[in-house]
This record gives sequence, C-alpha cells and structure tokens, in this order.
Amino acid sequence: MTTSPLQTLLGTCTVLLLLAAGTYFYMSRPTNTGPSTTASTTSQTLSDGTVISGLPEGATVNELPPESQPQALKAPDYRTKVAYDPSVSAEVRAAIETQFAANVMTLSKNPQDFSTWMNLAILHKIGGDYRGAETIWLYATKNWPNSPVAFSNLADLYQNFLKDSAKAKVYADLAAKLSN
Repeated sequence: MTTSPLQTLLGTCTVLLLLAAGTYFYMSRPTNTGPSTTASTTSQTLSDGTVISGLPEGATVNELPPESQPQALKAPDYRTKVAYDPSVSAEVRAAIETQFAANVMTLSKNPQDFSTWMNLAILHKIGGDYRGAETIWLYATKNWPNSPVAFSNLADLYQNFLKDSAKAKVYADLAAKLSN
C-alpha cells in the first residue's frame, strides 16, 4: 500500500498535535505554589536509619512492620515497543519511533516525568497499540492520582477505541471530578 505525501503529512501532524496536547494538559495543571508557613520542626530517625525531618514539634512517625508496608508502585517497562496495527503506515511508524526513542531516553534519566509518560502512551495509541497505552495510563492514574489527564485519556480510549462504555464513563467521571 502506498501513501501519498498528504497522508504522510497528516500522520506526522497528528503525532505532533497529540504530543502538544499532552504537554499542554501537563503544563496547565494546577500546582500548589502558595506561601508556606514555618513552624518549629523536629526530626526522627527510624529503625532502618532513615531520618525524617520537618516534623511538627511533638509529632512522631509510627513505623509499620515490613510485611504491612505498602508495596512500591511498579512502573510498566517504558522500553516496551509499540505493537503496531497493520494499518499504520511506514512514515507514521518512523515518526513514532523517533519520538519513542526520545521518550525512552528521558524516562531512563527521570522515571517520574509525567509528561513523558503521557507522550509515550499517546505514541502507543497512535500506533494502534491500545493495550500498551492503557497500561501506561492506568499506571499514571495510580502514580499521579490528582491529575485528570490520564483519567481523561483512558475515558477516550475506552469509549472510542476499546468500545467499553462502562469503563469510559467511570474514567470520564473521575477526570471531571479531578478537574473541578
């Protein structure tokens, strides 16, 4: 199947537009930059040697036994390649691969970069790898539970691509609640 230059341009523009939208949503999220109040603080050393400082005077931290401590959230492997849908053209694949490599590089240096995770999920979605995008967005809802972006993207994915209206409604409602 051959693609026209117009199809190639449209595919590339779509990738860039989605990346820009993800960056816009990340950059426009509310942040807490209000003034902080200072009060007398103390520090406490835990049994494993960890020092917790900045505790209000008189406060203590109760330690949990190791077996009852919550498990750290395991991130999906950001290096997992996009499982392309056969309908995705070679030109669009090339554009995705370029962006994918840049995202992998960024996450290898900072695995907590929210916008890069969002961009990576969008690349999976554009490539037709809906389950890959879903995995990343589900991880993001747990790692950044106060951001509506991943919830909104999941709502769109479930409604328009995976055709699961019930899940779409749940995630749309959560995104709307977080946006208010």
